[in-house]
Formats: sequence, C-alpha cells, structure tokens
Amino acid sequence: MVRLIACVAVLVTGALGAAPPAMPDQYSAVILMRMPYIPIEMPLRVLTSGSAQKVEYYDGLEVDLSEKAGSYKFTYNNSKRVCMFSPSSAGPTLLKDDPWKPAAFLPPDLAQYTQEKDESINGIMCNKFTQYTKRGTVGTMDDHISFYWDPVVEKPVRWHMHARAVPFGSHTDEYILDFLSFQATEPVETDLALPKLCTEQPTQARSSFQVRNFLEAARALRPSSTSSHFEAFLENTGKSYAPEEHAARKAIFVKNMRLVDELNRKHAGRTTFKANKFMDMTKEEIMSFRGGKAKSTPSERRSEEHKKYVSVHETAGAPQQPEDWDWRTARPGVVGPVKDQAMCGSCWTYGITEPIESAIAIHTKNDLIELPEQFVLDCTWTNGTGGVNNGCDGGNSDVGALEIVRKFGGIIPSAAAYGQYLSTNGYCRDIGLMDVGAKITGWVDIKYREGLQVLEALYQRGPLSVGIQVPEDMLYYDTGVLQVADCAFNEDEIDHAVTLVGYGVEGGVNYWLIRNSWSTYWGDLGYIKIARGSTDCCVSCQAGYPLIAEVAYQQSVVV
Repeated sequence: MVRLIACVAVLVTGALGAAPPAMPDQYSAVILMRMPYIPIEMPLRVLTSGSAQKVEYYDGLEVDLSEKAGSYKFTYNNSKRVCMFSPSSAGPTLLKDDPWKPAAFLPPDLAQYTQEKDESINGIMCNKFTQYTKRGTVGTMDDHISFYWDPVVEKPVRWHMHARAVPFGSHTDEYILDFLSFQATEPVETDLALPKLCTEQPTQARSSFQVRNFLEAARALRPSSTSSHFEAFLENTGKSYAPEEHAARKAIFVKNMRLVDELNRKHAGRTTFKANKFMDMTKEEIMSFRGGKAKSTPSERRSEEHKKYVSVHETAGAPQQPEDWDWRTARPGVVGPVKDQAMCGSCWTYGITEPIESAIAIHTKNDLIELPEQFVLDCTWTNGTGGVNNGCDGGNSDVGALEIVRKFGGIIPSAAAYGQYLSTNGYCRDIGLMDVGAKITGWVDIKYREGLQVLEALYQRGPLSVGIQVPEDMLYYDTGVLQVADCAFNEDEIDHAVTLVGYGVEGGVNYWLIRNSWSTYWGDLGYIKIARGSTDCCVSCQAGYPLIAEVAYQQSVVV
C-alpha cells in the first residue's frame, strides 16, 4: 500500500500576479484520490510519457495502460488475473485519428485559473489557483476547482475539485487528489512495460475501459447552463479541435443546443432540460462508450444452470394499488440513500443489491442492511456460464444474482464485512467467515410489458430491478416527468440498470419513479420520473427481482 509522506512546513509566499507554473507533459506521481461522498480513498500511481500512460489502482489491484494503439486493462476476473485489450479504433469515429493524449492528472492550463492568496496544505505553504464556473441556477452543480502548488520544490500538492473529475471524465462530485510524490521526468521504459500476460495472452475487451468511459460521464452529469456560444463552450470545458474537425464539432454542438431548446419549449411546465459538457458529441459517440448494463435479452444471457433458479411473477390477487406509491415515504428507512458508481460501469450491481436491501427491510421490519456492490463486481464474472458480466465493463443484474446462487449458495455478505466500494475491479474475497447480509434463492421475471404486474410486484414485494434505454433526451434531464418520443420502448436499446421505487401521477401524466446510481448531483437528487406507457424507456420490458430466502411475503403490503 502507498506510504503517506510526511510534509515539512515551508513559510514562503508566492507573488500574486506572477506567471503561473507550466505543467510538465511527462511525469511520475503517487496520488491519493478521495471521494468523500461515497467515501472512497483510492491510491494511484500515474506514469505519463509522450506516448503512453500507465495508471495503477490500489497498489496494482488494477493496471490500465493507454497508448496510440489502444488500451490494456490488467485486472481480476473471478480472482484470476486477466489482461484485456481495447483498440483505439473502438473510439468515436471523429476522434480515432487524433493524436494520442493521456488522461490529465494535472491542470492542462493554469492560465485559465485565478491565483488566490497562498494557503497551507498538509503543512506546506502553497500557491493557490482557483477556477469557478456557474452551471445552472441551483448552485449544486457549479464547478469549484482549486489547485495547490509548492513553489519551493516546484511540485503539485493538491487538486481539489467539486466538479467533473478531469482525469477520468467522470460526473460531478467532490474529488481530492493529494500528490504524495512527484517527479517531473519521463518515466523509465521498464516502469511503463506491460505485465507479461498482456504481451502473451491479451483478450479482446467487450467495451471501453473506465478511464476512457465517456458515457458514464455523460449520464452522471446533472445538466448545466453551458453557454450557447461554441467558442465559450470550448473555453469552459478546456477542449480544442484542429481546423478540419472544428467545423464538424460546432455543427454537432449547434444541433444539440437546438435540441435542448426544443425540448424545453415542447415540454414546458412538465419537464426541464439543460445542456452539459458533451454537447459537441453525437449520441452514437457517447453510446459507443456506454459501459453499464450489457445489451442482451434474458434468453440470450442465461445458461441452462441459471434457468433452474428462474421463475415468473404470479399475480397475487391483492387489493387495488393506490394511485401514488413511493417506498421512501410509505416506509421511511427501507430505501437507502442514492449511491454513486463513480468511474465504473457497475450499474447492474446496484440492480441486485438495492432491491434485496429494501425487500428484507420491508418484510422483516428490521433496519436496512447495506449489501456490497463490490462483492457482486468482484465475484460474478461470467466465463462461458451464460451472460456477459465483465465487472466495471458492464453486466446484467439477473445474471449476477444467478451467479451468486450458483457459486455461493445465494449468500451475500454484509457491506461492513466485505469492505467498501472501490470503483474498480477487485479480487473476489473468501466470504466463508463473513457476516451474512442476505441469502437469495433465485430470480423472478415479470412478464414483458405487463405494466400492471410491475405495479403489483412493486407494491407487494418492494423496489424492483429494471433495465432502461438511455435516449439522447435523458442525457439532459433535470426535473419533472420525462415523456419523449425517443423513449418509445425498444428492448434492443436497453443499456442501463436502475431501481424502480415508486409510481404516481404528475400533471396528469402517469410516471415511474426511478432511483439511479449517479449520485444526488444528477437529475432530481439522483432520481428521475419516466412516463408510463408506450414511452417508458422500456422500464416494463425486463423488470424483475431477486427471490430472497427466509422472507415471508405478505398478500398485502406491509405498512
């Protein structure tokens, strides 16, 4: 594990107004990245040269290497080391011929920052540079970025962002990067070398890797009030394009801005939409980096062994459901707080843990026991057993649950016993002596497009696991009920897993209430309302829930 380095105070004050330091293009650094919201403390070792960048997570738990030819990921698959390769041709068509660029673990240009009064960080008197960008009207999505520089030894000390995480292109949140060591020199060639497995037996990756996962960034951004002027947009987002691409990007930007304006006019009084930093990208580009839920229908992703543990929801003959229902208010405490999948396509793991947590709390009347998404991420990779579960590169909730039944007898440890969420693929730990958080015995499907059965199951059983399609309109969702033509149900377009926690009527429109895993900074404090019916983004296409052992389900809801 990375050692913390003691800091000695240096009482030196930099001159305000002096030229800001230039950031090196090649360097080696050890960084402790913290995300207080989750919370995560992720040690990173970053090696950046003119042609490659290597990032080691958690002292080598996962290693990513990016170069012009593509990206390698050296990671764990069900406790076995594997190396996956994604060629650069997998990227957006307009960008694949661009010069290779590393992820930015330093501000690309401090000239865009304002120098403030010097401040002490970890006992070091630092020059402080800040950048503030207003986004939206409520304040929670504004960018507040501070960079701290030690002028004596000429090294970065901290990069503190309440913004989109610049290195990973991730969503708005709080990120603190503390530089534990830093050398502004080109890394030696041996340090940048690939693990032996990557040179001998790389496997083709199913999707792009988290450090380049633009879609997770696009989805998780709560919309902001980016200027409609393209040049101002480029300045605000730190982007630049060669002359031959500039015009094409501007045309895409103008088209998307018109779309947002059109959506706000068309849905005035019902739904609000706002622009974000991906306004210069096409939907196809974003979706090519989709991550998250794997695209497949239940029949395609289940093995014969899986099918032994699958049943179909049967109507319980319960009384008529109320017109409005929200498990958060009907039974306070049975729906946990909105979580944050961070820089990992792990939405499908939340589609397993969240319904189980709530169902146990509802039907036993006990306090909610938090379950570990990291356990699902680490331990339910599918290697020829049916399904396409690939850790941070996507999977399916039902297959993950069925793998838990097949491999662990349905046992899921408590989150307290297994350990914190890491936002990266980890080693599948031995759970034999861990405290049990839950036990499941199978998976229950709700019949395709049977909205009334979805309502009944939600009311009787608790929150449900559902897949949704993410249309372009949803990328800019802010508040209200999303009712757009692009959400006309299409099972082939399902690419995200979420949790259904309620339903209701707003402005005469029936809606589903969806809990997302992009933190409270996105949408309506992490939730979205989607219109029921033919434009429900396929909420009722692949709905289901894990079957929980030792839970006596009632014929009427427990209140």
